[in-house]
Amino acid sequence: MDYNNYINQLYENQNIGTDETQKNLYKKEEYQKLFNIVLNVLRNNKDASINELREKLYEESGINELLQNFFYKKKLAPGAVISYGTNNYQETLTVGNKQEVVMENGILKPDVKEMQEDTIFDLASVTKLFTSISILKLVQVGEINLNDSVTKYVPQFSNLGNVTILDLLTFEPLQTEGRIDRSESKEEAEKVLFTATKKEIPFGSNKYNDIAPMVLKYVIEEVSGLSYKDFLQKELFDKIGMNNTFVNIPKEKIDMVANGNYDGRYFKDGNYIIRENANLGVSTDDKARILGQPVGNLSGHAGLFSNVSDMTKLARAIIDNKVLNLKIRDIMSQNRTGFAFQTPEKGTRYRQYFGMLVYLKNPDLEGSEIPHILSGKTFASAGWTGTQQTIDPVNNINLTILSNCSHNRMRYIDETQRDKVIQHKDGRKTFILPNGYEMIDATRYAWNKGDIIKKCIDLAMQYKILEEITEYNKNNDNIEEKSRKI
Repeated sequence: MDYNNYINQLYENQNIGTDETQKNLYKKEEYQKLFNIVLNVLRNNKDASINELREKLYEESGINELLQNFFYKKKLAPGAVISYGTNNYQETLTVGNKQEVVMENGILKPDVKEMQEDTIFDLASVTKLFTSISILKLVQVGEINLNDSVTKYVPQFSNLGNVTILDLLTFEPLQTEGRIDRSESKEEAEKVLFTATKKEIPFGSNKYNDIAPMVLKYVIEEVSGLSYKDFLQKELFDKIGMNNTFVNIPKEKIDMVANGNYDGRYFKDGNYIIRENANLGVSTDDKARILGQPVGNLSGHAGLFSNVSDMTKLARAIIDNKVLNLKIRDIMSQNRTGFAFQTPEKGTRYRQYFGMLVYLKNPDLEGSEIPHILSGKTFASAGWTGTQQTIDPVNNINLTILSNCSHNRMRYIDETQRDKVIQHKDGRKTFILPNGYEMIDATRYAWNKGDIIKKCIDLAMQYKILEEITEYNKNNDNIEEKSRKI
């Protein structure tokens, strides 16, 4: 292998499919450092098997220490199942608990259940990834034109006559007359949703919203003649063997579900709630529940449940072009919304790097769901409950993080009340509610999760480099797997 050419190729991969603002975000020297880590392990363990070499890379990565600090010291989530890999190898880590407490007579009491690798999680907004895939599958077979008005397919959205399918796939800001999450029935919620209109937002405001993918659900159903749930079952789950992905969980599998209930929210006026309406198998998303998730009616923005095995199957199938063809998949990961702007304080800043209902690389690393080391065609989807799916079809790397950070944690504390947060020596932050109950402050989970994403992606990239240096290649149908309990 010509090492210099190989490193140059990794460096160039980051620019494939990007616009000018997304180019050269990761330095060639950083790729060189990662390459040297693998090379040193090879040189120091000349007679080792590839599995022994992977073990060395894993030990040197520091991932165990990172996860122990995140889940057992800082306690930012009860637990997680994390999986990352290459064309040849998939590594899955299971950490913590799928349940800590239950509510009895209005009091949270300990009831610990250990996390298992096959635990099923509320995907929350990762459901949007499935909505994007579904629309694009219909585009692929000529049933939908991206430039058509929404009203061509669903006339009930009469206020969206100048809004196209492409607009919705790229998070066109919408608003409704009334709040869906305050409706008292599915029928009332749908009446509110059908009032959707375009929403004017200030320059630089975040376009990300739930209503656009909620509208697209009705497009999928109208065009396919199937409920959204049945469309996914027929066109995706059955075809790639996703046997543990559901809208409503079968009774025999309900005990496999991670508890996402009992998150706390503390408001500016000093009032608080501990949410109690997301029992096992019930979505944490208010809108998804009202629109019928508990009885199998799937909305386009949230409501799906799955486990790490199924989400890995999805990632591998997307990488192998078994879900969408190459042309359609690639338009999914083109920057449609991101832009640069100037601020007096920080100079050039970047916002809103979205593809089609997915996150793309943001040039500001602190605002990016995707590490800059990955290719320019990488896309990701993330959910409120602590979930994330990241897919790099150029470097053939996938990452799934499934967690239940909304369980027994403070997920919102108004800025005016943050002086009440207690910082502990072990890294934990807690908040004592007026009823005396002390809860972990997990309001920064989504940002702190970035450390885990980076560590896992770096390790997966090292495994990729190792396989390519040693010319190791297995058939994709027989990917080696390794499970670890942290």
